[in-house]
Amino acid sequence: MIQREAQVKNRVCAVAMTDSVHNIWHQDASKSIQEWLQQHCRNWVSSPEPLDTPVEPMLPDCPRLSAGTERHELTSWRSFNSIFQFFSKALQSGDEDEESSNTVTTRSSHRTKHDHNHDD
Repeated sequence: MIQREAQVKNRVCAVAMTDSVHNIWHQDASKSIQEWLQQHCRNWVSSPEPLDTPVEPMLPDCPRLSAGTERHELTSWRSFNSIFQFFSKALQSGDEDEESSNTVTTRSSHRTKHDHNHDD
């Protein structure tokens, strides 16, 4: 992401991790990357807390949520539905943002009535 920040931000609307041990602080992540991760990333982690309960972050990058299990090998399975709900919400939000901010002009939208008058 650091090497292709703009491309990633334009193409990716959500990132879900399970029990990830990533650390953006070992890399030279810009403030804008950190902010993007806060908004578009979630990490479901091993925890005795109920599923989707916010878990104290170790670092201020990707918000952490409980996977509802303390067993690492079950974190992906237990959080599966929550992950896809997160993706669905991100896609819906992205679609709404696109519709309100992007107007696509096509050649057919430039056609005028005179195109039909040539048939006379």
